[in-house]
Amino acid sequence: MKVFKVNIYCFSFALLSEGAFAYIPDTHITDGGLFVKPSLEIGVVHDDNIHNEQTDGTGSIIMTVIPSVNFKMDNGVNYYSLDMNAEKGIYEATGNDNYTDGELGLKAHIEPNDTHRVDLSLKREWLTESRGTGKSEGNFELTEEPITYGKNTLVGAYGYGALQTKGRLVFDLKYYEKEYRNFEDITRRSNYDSLLLGSTFYYATRAHTDTFIEVNAEKIGYDYNAPGELRRDSDVYTALLGMQWEASSIVRGFIKIGGQAKEFDDAGRDDFTGFSWNVGGVWRPLTYSKLTFSTSQATDDPDVDGDYVLETKYNVDWKHDWASYYYTSVGIYKYKDDYSGISREDDIYGLTVKFNYDISQNIAVAVFGELDRNQSTDTVFEYDKNVVGVSFKFTL
Repeated sequence: MKVFKVNIYCFSFALLSEGAFAYIPDTHITDGGLFVKPSLEIGVVHDDNIHNEQTDGTGSIIMTVIPSVNFKMDNGVNYYSLDMNAEKGIYEATGNDNYTDGELGLKAHIEPNDTHRVDLSLKREWLTESRGTGKSEGNFELTEEPITYGKNTLVGAYGYGALQTKGRLVFDLKYYEKEYRNFEDITRRSNYDSLLLGSTFYYATRAHTDTFIEVNAEKIGYDYNAPGELRRDSDVYTALLGMQWEASSIVRGFIKIGGQAKEFDDAGRDDFTGFSWNVGGVWRPLTYSKLTFSTSQATDDPDVDGDYVLETKYNVDWKHDWASYYYTSVGIYKYKDDYSGISREDDIYGLTVKFNYDISQNIAVAVFGELDRNQSTDTVFEYDKNVVGVSFKFTL
């Protein structure tokens, strides 16, 4: 299930509290109060196993070019933003693996008063599955070039209740669509859309600490099923109890624990009912050093075979600012993918390192690397991967 692309793995999570916008030095502000942040990132990496092969993997130098621009208007309460970026990847060893990705996203946060809040997000993505991942996992020769697909995501949230009151309520809506664009005979059965409806009730137990109950239901529908194949449509129900806190500038985090049920429309597939969680936090013992951790467990639909995948993830990342102009980060991760409907279980281990140096206010250079190890009960999916690279980022 893990999809790896040239960029080094990033570990991040969003705390449940409302987000904030911070002005940064390389952002241009127009006379009308519009924040404009353009950037260009150029990277050169070496991947010793670009197709995730079990043995004798093909290595290649890969050059990436990533232009992006962000527009934002912010009055301290309400904000609106537009993000546009593209990514071009060029492989030295095989031009068949070259790719071009793109993303266009709109976001808005609106607070007409202290009782009502609305968050909206609309994103359109044009993406590529590197050969050896996704639909061609374990068999990169299945296609002569990367598989391409699009993703549409619409997210809306309405919050009722002032932040300083004891209780408040949030209603969530998320629509997601994934549609493959080539190799229809291989990809057609994986086109699907989903609609999620949910709500969360927060209760403030003390300053900067909330307990909450979160429930949601998601309906997943596939566009096509091959003749004689069991239908993949399903309904997913999740109920979680949780707590979020920001006791000080040193420690903040959240914990959500509960259960999840995945029920297929077709009785021939295996349903899931079991434990689910999502936990994350940040510990900042020093103003210039922080430790970030996260772990989660939930079901997902497989790219190839099986009924569902129970994904369990653990991430830890340490970032240290040695000076105002350079920092290092080290991360480790461990994933476990337990497949239902077939005999397969994957264990993925990885280590990431990064050194970032700001040459000037507008130019930064980063050196990074990743060790990735995939072990599986089905040896076809086992591989080792080592990636090292350097990137330059330019901002105006």
